[in-house]
Amino acid sequence: MANETGSAVAIPGADVELDLTLATEIANLRDVALELHSSGTHSVPTLALIDAHAWAERTDDEDWLFWRARRTAARLGAMAIALSPGERIVGRPDLRAPSRQEAREIAAVQDVIESIPPFPGGDTGHFHPDFDKLFAVGIGGIRREIQSRVDSSTEERAIFFIACDVAIEGMSHYIGRVATECELTAAAADECSLAYAGNGDEGSQALRELTRICRHISTEPPATFHEAIQLMFLTIVALWFGEDHALTTPGRMDQTLRPFYEADIAAGRLTREEALELICCFYIQLNMILGAGSALSVMIGGRDRNGVDVTSELTFLCLAARQATRLAYPTVGLAWHEGTPAELIDFACRMLRGGTGDPAFFNDELIASGLRDLGVSELDSYNYMNSTCVEIKVVGASHIWATAPYFNCGQVLLDVVDLVADGNVEEPAGFDEFSSLLSESFATAVRESAERLDAIWRQRAQTGCFPLGSCLIADCLERGVDFDRGGARYNWVENSFVGLANLTDSLIAIKHLVYDKRELTLAELRDILRDDFEGAEPLRQRILNRLPSYGNTDDEADAMAVTWAEILQEVTAENSVGGHTYVPGFFCWVMHGRLGADTGATPDGRKAGVTLADGAGAAQGREQHGPTASLLSTTKWSHRPAIGGFVHNVVFSKSALDTDAGLQTLRGLIETNMRRRGFEIHVNVVSADTLRDAQAHPEDYADLLVRVAGYSDYFVHLDPNMQAEVIARTEHKSL
Repeated sequence: MANETGSAVAIPGADVELDLTLATEIANLRDVALELHSSGTHSVPTLALIDAHAWAERTDDEDWLFWRARRTAARLGAMAIALSPGERIVGRPDLRAPSRQEAREIAAVQDVIESIPPFPGGDTGHFHPDFDKLFAVGIGGIRREIQSRVDSSTEERAIFFIACDVAIEGMSHYIGRVATECELTAAAADECSLAYAGNGDEGSQALRELTRICRHISTEPPATFHEAIQLMFLTIVALWFGEDHALTTPGRMDQTLRPFYEADIAAGRLTREEALELICCFYIQLNMILGAGSALSVMIGGRDRNGVDVTSELTFLCLAARQATRLAYPTVGLAWHEGTPAELIDFACRMLRGGTGDPAFFNDELIASGLRDLGVSELDSYNYMNSTCVEIKVVGASHIWATAPYFNCGQVLLDVVDLVADGNVEEPAGFDEFSSLLSESFATAVRESAERLDAIWRQRAQTGCFPLGSCLIADCLERGVDFDRGGARYNWVENSFVGLANLTDSLIAIKHLVYDKRELTLAELRDILRDDFEGAEPLRQRILNRLPSYGNTDDEADAMAVTWAEILQEVTAENSVGGHTYVPGFFCWVMHGRLGADTGATPDGRKAGVTLADGAGAAQGREQHGPTASLLSTTKWSHRPAIGGFVHNVVFSKSALDTDAGLQTLRGLIETNMRRRGFEIHVNVVSADTLRDAQAHPEDYADLLVRVAGYSDYFVHLDPNMQAEVIARTEHKSL
């Protein structure tokens, strides 16, 4: 269905209200994107064929880096382009299942495909291009820089620069192909008197303008807002489908696009309404290339490299476009600091009341400080991005792997209980000895993971490499070194620990029941867990309701969480990957559901198969003393090292925010979290009754969005376990 809000939003300082109702042709595109998320999306069907043909043309002495560049250029030269009526942002690839003929052709070259050395692994997405540089000099400027560096290079550096030039020339060629596609479609519409968009001549004129824009930005820097946002989208497409940088993000949109916006507004070339429409079209196109269950993000607000607040009209427009489109992507994060304008925070709180789940709030000072701890310069530390969910990277300068891997805290604990119960280790004399054994197990798991990742990192330098990405990440061109060979300014790997609250509450139960009161042995507890508490429901209820639990400002439970958060951060920091820092995180995307489904009952009273805790806060439904108590507990431990990502979920009923007083209380809660050095907080405003009705009547709730654990998704797309997890979260009916 089309957007039905029909509401208008006031942009502070602009003395104007903007209607959020989408124009008919744009609303139609929005509905197509929503339907794609329901029916499932595909990839570019011919990529395997393109790769096979490119590999077959390779000579024995061809340098690996040159092959990687040629492969990228071949993809961008051959993959089909999709064009739909009403588009103001164009150039998405044709994503679909292969035709029967294509399937036969792919099968015929399967031997060639299998002969291509496999990619070693590791994160290639969550990519953040240096849009500032690209917008300043354009593709032609980057090519001139590359060509100026070749002559004075060593042979190895010369090959690198030639590979980069081949790859970015392929990107230029793709943008030119998009221009040609627009031109041909406009000519066909004129010849057949067809309306492409809007009505008649208007649609053809829009296509001719898009033809001009794409021809220009295929070599030159953008000169207008429309040109810049169009180049942003085509860059994402080229990196994503040409070089496998999935989930390439728009980054700090309100900063990178601001000069174009303000120049166009001042010159009368653009209205605020037109800018909002272009951002909406951009958001819709991102949804066209993203499958359901993915994540993509935009970061707004915060400070520039001089520490000055960056809030502008464009900041509000990026939020307003999210309200208008009401699709899963991109989520919007707001970088909060003490100088964030009150008008922006109030605008964001009103937006949260509407149920989009956005924006999430990120602690600008805490994150910048954490980045500086990792060697990031003062100037770069404010230019960070939540890498699709909440994991942090420096924009335009990072080779950082996110969520590598997710560690299941509950399973590590159960494995240690099994070791003791089976007599494979000496029975711990007390809780401290048990904790030491558990700490050693976590240390081993993290060390072994780091060793595996280290081998992959080093192999990537041999059979990885990304010449196109190297053109758009500082300082690869300056160093003459590929992205996968140490060229980027900042390099590290981030993990994430899932189920901190389950671990904390389980350890409280073990301490009380096994070691303090000696009611059970570990072997007896293990048997109860293996039976999934069958016949022991009174014990389970006692654990759930009588023992201390994390998230309620209980000193004992919170101290346990502090201890183990610090242990997990420390055992991560003791390791390195590829000679670079290993960085901890505490969020889970959908992995609390996936890991929980495979995890037996845990001592905290959680039954087998139930999702693990959804972030770094309390386990679902265990906050008994309100949202403030929950965040007070969560902020008792330092989030500064957790650059790998952190989630704190809060759920409110709509009635809690119906009044201005409720909104002000919500603002106070968010700011309290930030001032207590909380890393992140995001808010769902939806009742459990609504969610249950959506389970019963999913056809009526196709675009009902919920914040899951660092990202947003359509509630009706979540599997039953994840739906149950979201419903089980404590719904606060008052603040």
